[in-house]
Amino acid sequence: MRLFLRYVLPFLLALPIGFLLLYPHLLRCMRIGESPQFRQVSIIGKVYVNHTATRRQQQQLRTHIQTARQRIQQFWGGQQGQATIIYCPKQADYERYCMGGEGAGCSIGTPWGASYLILGPDGNNADVIAHELCHDELFARLGWWRIKRQIPQWFNEGLALMLDYRFSNPAVWEHPDNLENNPSFSEEEHRQPFAEHPMVKLSDLESTRDFFGGDYGHVMLAYQTAADEVSRWLAVVGRAGVPALTNAVANGSDFDDAYLGLEREKRHPKTK
Repeated sequence: MRLFLRYVLPFLLALPIGFLLLYPHLLRCMRIGESPQFRQVSIIGKVYVNHTATRRQQQQLRTHIQTARQRIQQFWGGQQGQATIIYCPKQADYERYCMGGEGAGCSIGTPWGASYLILGPDGNNADVIAHELCHDELFARLGWWRIKRQIPQWFNEGLALMLDYRFSNPAVWEHPDNLENNPSFSEEEHRQPFAEHPMVKLSDLESTRDFFGGDYGHVMLAYQTAADEVSRWLAVVGRAGVPALTNAVANGSDFDDAYLGLEREKRHPKTK
């Protein structure tokens, strides 16, 4: 007991404090309800809007969140994620809550289970919100530790892109009955194109650093590679494969074994 009080307890107390000191944007997210610059709006769940948002922007946000949540419920068969949504119409505010301030939106998940979805000036969009909510749904079902230790970043990002119709076709998971007739991720001309470079190996996109560590061309290529692979997999297993996979991992299965096993079962069903 003396050893615990002298060494272990101070370490356990210092760990979350040090974590918050290293990530001040997370501390701001945690204290969003106390910020005079934001107010909670009447949308299901915790949604905070900066006071600079116009009435039209707030109305659009309500509509876009509802659309995004419908996609999540249809894709996952329900919604377990409960991320706090923070909308910042101005870039300066967005950078205070999303480290780096890049992109239209970002997601933060904590080891203790809290999660935040921050939307920037270009984030008041159903595709952006659905993308980030998909990250949160995976986090809610598997937790911070499993996401960090078991889920490759290419799968996390590729899955989120399936609900981001700026870059993908919903037919991939809504009607995955015919592999030949389903448009691939990168074949449709009206979708926003990624960089045209040779594809990279999935094994080179396992970690967050691997995925986002290069220049803009590398990141866009990483997105394309991830989306092509996940769309290919979904065309085989169907959207029921997504909760089946997360349930398997949550129950102790290895990600690779579950991911490949579901595809194998679909391609070679056992006959009774």
